[in-house]
Amino acid sequence: MGVEDIVYDLIKEFRASKSDRKKQIDLAKAIAKKTYLRFYFEWDTEKGSKRKEGIYRSQQEILYHYCQVFLDIAVEIYDVLPEESERMKNIASLMKEGAYGLVTSTKNEVTPVGDNCALKVTEYVDDLIQ
Repeated sequence: MGVEDIVYDLIKEFRASKSDRKKQIDLAKAIAKKTYLRFYFEWDTEKGSKRKEGIYRSQQEILYHYCQVFLDIAVEIYDVLPEESERMKNIASLMKEGAYGLVTSTKNEVTPVGDNCALKVTEYVDDLIQ
């Protein structure tokens, strides 16, 4: 079961709870938290794999994929948690920058952007928990 399946099941529950504002807020936070953590774990394990071949292409794919997921979720939670929606949109913008970043023999724009995104999402998780 991928992150999309888990998150979209929560989104269904989120949509069904329109009459309970507190439940919607709690579900929106849970959706954001799970998505942040999944991206972080995906990025961290990719970097930890220590593989050499295709690493930058794989990192670009992770950033592009999660950019799309973050934007989907930002749209869903906008009415309930606009500030979290905005953070997700901003991190998606950074991810997109990394996804289209250049990698040459002397320049790597992908990995630093991904590392920055991974650091930021861990801070966001901490904010959601408090």
